[in-house]
Amino acid sequence: MVLPGPPHRLVPEDGGINVFWFLTDLPPSHVRELELLLSPAERARADQFRFARDRGRYVAARARLRTILGRCTNRESGQLEFDTGPFGKPSLRPGGREERIRFNLSRSDGLGVVAIQLDRELGIDVERMRPFDHALAIAERMFTAAEHEALRSLPEAEQLESFFRYWTRKEAVVKSIGLGLACPLDAFLLSRDCSATERVAIECDGVAAVRWVLPVPAPEEGFAAAVATAGTPSPVRCWSWTDD
Repeated sequence: MVLPGPPHRLVPEDGGINVFWFLTDLPPSHVRELELLLSPAERARADQFRFARDRGRYVAARARLRTILGRCTNRESGQLEFDTGPFGKPSLRPGGREERIRFNLSRSDGLGVVAIQLDRELGIDVERMRPFDHALAIAERMFTAAEHEALRSLPEAEQLESFFRYWTRKEAVVKSIGLGLACPLDAFLLSRDCSATERVAIECDGVAAVRWVLPVPAPEEGFAAAVATAGTPSPVRCWSWTDD
């Protein structure tokens, strides 16, 4: 799928969700340039990766997040400061327009994505639909019994893609709440129809919340993605982010 590039003047609108796709496998020289945008803490985190590819993907994702947020706030990307919630969810440090912006970042196997909207918490997740042998066993352990049964009842050729559609929707919901692993994936039930927008009610760790889950088209074949928002379903605009 070919997506348009974002407009030069990037101003999130009330009620809209902006989704930005980008590549994280970049030439080493480009990674070194992007690393200059990172904070000392982010550079220290990058240095913890054992393999150069993983390090480069992390640097690219964090730098892209900063660049996109900088465009939205009309601030220098390298000057943005973040706070971290008790379960690790980042947010922009309050100050001017930043107080309204909510965002979330996800990446998988060379592809990254950032979702942004105003005022309402959100989460996004992307996963490459890679073959592996234990999808049903993981679903039985981590999904609800009804979701596991729905997967098991599908033809074998359809089970893997459906598993990842479930997984990304569930991860998007959990990330939008900001509870991390404190909220198990079987704390809420999703429908079989992974192409539909659906309302989900969650009670987890003393927190009661409602989220709307929307499928998101990925720009490359073989990926599944979804976004969850605390607001009523909003128009989703997808962009392809480049340095052009």
